[in-house]
Amino acid sequence: MRGLPLTLCLGILLLSGLTLPQPAASEGDANAFNPYVRKTLPNARDTSGEGAAMLQQMGSSAQRIEGEAGHRPHWREELYPVIFGEPMAPHEILVLLDFANPITHNVWDAVVQASRTVSPSKAKIAVFGNSAEKYGTDLMGFAIWLSYSRKGRGMDYLTWALARWDTIKADQKRLRGAAIPFEMEFDAVASQTDYPMIFDYMNKLVPPVREMDEVTLSRYCYDAGNVNMYQAVQIAAYYGVKKLPAIIVDGKVLPQASADAIVAAVK
Repeated sequence: MRGLPLTLCLGILLLSGLTLPQPAASEGDANAFNPYVRKTLPNARDTSGEGAAMLQQMGSSAQRIEGEAGHRPHWREELYPVIFGEPMAPHEILVLLDFANPITHNVWDAVVQASRTVSPSKAKIAVFGNSAEKYGTDLMGFAIWLSYSRKGRGMDYLTWALARWDTIKADQKRLRGAAIPFEMEFDAVASQTDYPMIFDYMNKLVPPVREMDEVTLSRYCYDAGNVNMYQAVQIAAYYGVKKLPAIIVDGKVLPQASADAIVAAVK
């Protein structure tokens, strides 16, 4: 990842099954990854024993995402993108998405339904993505940009993006006989005349993103999405989530991802 190569490399290693020291969540451990509340966040790269002693002798310490991302103007939003509510709201709903998992659409629909009942002053919804198909990371990066540049558009965008993802997959199967993995933006199109998804949504905004800014923004989405992906890996390990999508409310993983379960958990 541009700007954060070590972070991205570790994320890839974690995805491939590398075992690292993992922090353990306590019952009801909410806001552990909220940089608006905490100065330091759980870190899967913490070392102990010989490793810590060696780092100390070298005058160094374990790398932390706060330090690596801290030079970025919107690093807090990238680490903890609040799509609904306020970062300091008393209840926390963490949503871990995988665009490539077909059930993600249903899980997100439950989140949207719950948001219609929950007060934004009472609960915030922070979204993280770790897609088995890499273009999902870029799509999450655009959600992050919307979370602070076009406040209030993030949830509608994610609803559109997940539906569009499914539609393109279906169109590819119909037109080509099979869908391909969405590894980059031009994989996620049904025909050569289609705009890539992020560029398509840029033009749906009011006002639309200026044409001269589109390429720069798409590159930002890649970088921001990878920071977010790293946090998704960290959060999943911290709370013991084995498979995405998943919903965590106030530090507890919901066994059933439904609107009623989300609303009941924040009461």
